[in-house]
Amino acid sequence: MFETIRWDGMSMLRQFLQDQSIHNQPTKIIYQYIFQNGLVSRAEIIEKTNLNRGKVARSLKELLEKNYIQVEGLGDSEGGRPPTLYQMNPVISFLIGIQITRWETKIVLYDLLLNKTNEKTVIMLPDHSPAFVIDEIKNTINEFMKIHSIQLEDILGIGIGAIGPLDSEKGTILQSEPFLPMSWGQIPVVDQIKKEFPIFVKLDNAANTIVLGESKQYPAFQNILNVTVGWTLGSGAIHNGKLLKIESGDIAGYGHIVIHMDGKPCYCGKKGCMTAYSSLYAILERIKECSPAFYLERLKGFSPVDQISHIVAEHDQMTKEVIMDSAKYIGVGLANLATIFHSEIVIVNGPLISQFPGYYEEIIQQASLHMNDQGKIQFRKGNFQRDPGTLGAAMLVLNSLLGE
Repeated sequence: MFETIRWDGMSMLRQFLQDQSIHNQPTKIIYQYIFQNGLVSRAEIIEKTNLNRGKVARSLKELLEKNYIQVEGLGDSEGGRPPTLYQMNPVISFLIGIQITRWETKIVLYDLLLNKTNEKTVIMLPDHSPAFVIDEIKNTINEFMKIHSIQLEDILGIGIGAIGPLDSEKGTILQSEPFLPMSWGQIPVVDQIKKEFPIFVKLDNAANTIVLGESKQYPAFQNILNVTVGWTLGSGAIHNGKLLKIESGDIAGYGHIVIHMDGKPCYCGKKGCMTAYSSLYAILERIKECSPAFYLERLKGFSPVDQISHIVAEHDQMTKEVIMDSAKYIGVGLANLATIFHSEIVIVNGPLISQFPGYYEEIIQQASLHMNDQGKIQFRKGNFQRDPGTLGAAMLVLNSLLGE
C-alpha cells in the first residue's frame, strides 16, 4: 500500500507556480525544466535555460529548501567530480487526471513524477446521468484522499479530458453527440467539481489530453500527431513542442475532413467525411448492410460497445473485410493530417487498434501510400492500457500552472 510522505509547505507549491513575478521567473523556469526532463545536473540546467550560474545556484537552493525538488544520486563523471542530479519531489503534492469517454470515466491519482498512485473506472451505462457520473468522480477523489491521508491543499489540481465540443474556458461540455448514456449537453463540469474541491480545475478536449499523455513517451519529438479512432475520430497535435490550440479548443474537427466527394452522409450534415467511413458507428452500419444475417444473429439488441466486443471475438470474415476497408480511409486521413502538421511521429489509438489483428498495420500501409516524405515520419501504435488521456489531463494542470 502506498504511504504518503507529508512535508511542510505542501500547499505553497501551487502559490509558487502561480506567482508571475519577475523575481520568481528563473526559479519557475528551472522547476519546469526539471519537470520536463527528469534527472538533470546543474550544468545541464545552465546550458539549456541560458540562466547564469549564480541564478541557477540560488534557485536550486530555494527549491531544495522548500522540498519542491530533491537530490537523486550522482551522474557520470567526465573526469572530475560526478555531478549531482536533481528531480522533482514526487510527493510534495499530487494531481488528479480524469478522462470522460462514451464507454467509461476514469479517475487517476498521480504523484508529481506522474506515477499512478490510485485509480478507479466508472463504466458509462445508459442510465448514468451526468449528475451520477460527477458524483462518482467526487466520491472517488474523497476516497483517494482518505486512503492516502491527503488533504485538499496537497492536491495541486484536477485535469479533465472530455468528449467535445466543449468550452474549455468556461469549463463546460457543450454537446457530446453521439454520447451513449444520457445527454451531456451544457454541463458545467468544472464548476460542479469545484463546489466540492475549490482548487485549480482545468477542462480540455480528450483529443488534446491524449496527445499530451502520449507525448510524455517521446520527449525528443517536437511535432506529434495522435489520432484516436473511436465512435468519432479525435485528433490532437503537438506542434513545435506545444499543444496545438485553435479557437474551438482542439483539432478534433479534422475527423470531418472530406475524403470522398458526394460520399456517405455524416452526422455533421456533410457528405464524405472521414468519420462517416471509419468511425466505430460507421463500421457497425456497414456490417449491418453487408452482413445482415451476422448482425441479426450476433449483434442486434446489444449496446454499440458490446457489439464491438462481439465483433472482435467472432473473427467473422465479412466483418474483417468491413473493418479492413475502413482502415483505407483512416490511412488517407492520417496522411493528410501528418502533411498539414509536419508531424515527425504519428500515433494511432483506439479500441480496435490494440484488439483487431492487422488493423493498425493496414492503416499505416495505406497512410504510407499517400505520403510524399513517408520515410521522415514514424508511426506508433497507441495503447489505451497506459491511460494517456488521464496522464495528459494531469499534465494539463502542471502545464497550465507553469504558464505553457
